[in-house]
Amino acid sequence: MQKPVLQLQATNVVDTDHQTRLLMEVNNFSFSYVLLNLQNNSLVALKYFEFSHLKDRNLIEILREIIFGDELLVVKGSETYIVYNVGESNLIPEKFYSDEVGRKITEIIYGNLNYGLVLGEKIPWWELYNVYRIPGDVNDFLQERFGEAKIWHKYSLLLKSHKMFNVREYVNFMKVIFYSDKIIVMVSRDHQLQLIQAFPFKDANDVAYHLLNCCYQFSMPVEEAVLQVSGLIDRQSAVYNELLKYFLHFLFDEIDNSIHIEDSLRDAYPAHYYSSFLKMAVCV
Repeated sequence: MQKPVLQLQATNVVDTDHQTRLLMEVNNFSFSYVLLNLQNNSLVALKYFEFSHLKDRNLIEILREIIFGDELLVVKGSETYIVYNVGESNLIPEKFYSDEVGRKITEIIYGNLNYGLVLGEKIPWWELYNVYRIPGDVNDFLQERFGEAKIWHKYSLLLKSHKMFNVREYVNFMKVIFYSDKIIVMVSRDHQLQLIQAFPFKDANDVAYHLLNCCYQFSMPVEEAVLQVSGLIDRQSAVYNELLKYFLHFLFDEIDNSIHIEDSLRDAYPAHYYSSFLKMAVCV
């Protein structure tokens, strides 16, 4: 039985078949979900499972074990969303987008040997479409289990939540979300989106290289860049100390008072561990 590496659960769990939103995030090496009470915008539960060490097992088999073994996922909520955190993604200006263009771009960049499902979605508040390819068998399993859940891509919701929660617009800005084996980086220079992409890493040097290279590629002075960090990183880590050598404006992502969290849950983990995920669940 898979155990979550990150878990938050309210003391008085609401009846999960009324006025709740379930948002799940899926990729090849992790699965996470947040359950939100829509009546007062409060966190009911949040769990993160990591299984990069189970590379010999089928992803559907792992998801089946987690989903059917979790009591909060047995009863369906009033809203359900599946967020795919997959790398085969491209942003296309709205004026150039069509389903055919999206499919062709995906096949040109990532090849046509992967017979996954190619999807395109308009990113709210941006004049962009996100075109991405997801594994069809995984999607079939999740749709069968959760009854035609709505689908999003991770990057789309990150961009949407950025517009919703980042009230202050920094001139040069980098948002970084840490997973156990990769970072997702969003770069904005002179208030213009330049990049949103995942980079694998093994140690602190890899992370520093990727972020400094982003600054170099987009002619963004490192000393002026505001770095906002969330995910699996802490103040005692080598990565944190390495980044402080280069970035003068370092911020941990926080959660404002529009999202209600029990005091006991706030003390369990630093807020930046789960802030980006919880914000996605609110703004979906």
